[in-house]
Amino acid sequence: MAKIVPALLVDNIEKAKAHLNVLPDEVEIVSVDIMDGTFVEPTTYFNAERINKIDSEVLFELDLMVNDPLPIISAWAQYPRTARAIVHVEIDKDIRGLMEAIHALGLEAGLALLPKTKISDVEHLLNDADMVLIRGNEPGYSGRPLDPAMLGKIAELNQEYPDMPVTVDIGVNKDTIPDLVRAGATHLSVNSAIYKEEDPRVAYEELQELASE
Repeated sequence: MAKIVPALLVDNIEKAKAHLNVLPDEVEIVSVDIMDGTFVEPTTYFNAERINKIDSEVLFELDLMVNDPLPIISAWAQYPRTARAIVHVEIDKDIRGLMEAIHALGLEAGLALLPKTKISDVEHLLNDADMVLIRGNEPGYSGRPLDPAMLGKIAELNQEYPDMPVTVDIGVNKDTIPDLVRAGATHLSVNSAIYKEEDPRVAYEELQELASE
């Protein structure tokens, strides 16, 4: 069984409001896709103050596709609904020190891995991580297909670290969810397969039902 985590990938506050307001009450946490044009080419809207003023009960996890994540994390950490910050291991930063800083801010710390990054490349960091996010393809744009090779990567991580929560982002849809769950994914970050459907609320519920089988 895996949890569906809706992903907030927007370019203005009105879209952020619309995407949050359409979700059913059972959604507990939403992933905020944060891009500033440094780590990946696109940019997104991620104003901490304005998004946290949206009338919603959900918690936020920060999926930081940026080269300098700590200032953004610090801004979001002021708000009690911020639960987790996920940083890419490939950025030119002291990743262990970054995780320590995230924990010091009272948040869970997650590690995101690009498709090229092997589990063996990050084993020295995993004992300090609260979760791992595996990109199903190269990040930056919503709607990219799942690279089937990532199923083996998920299974490897699940075998070596069976208690580690594993999120998959990119390529998650009704066709790939069964294989992702079988491989060991515990959380599935979804944007297109929810928000590009005619009824996002129904789309979420159908995906969650599929992920629960």
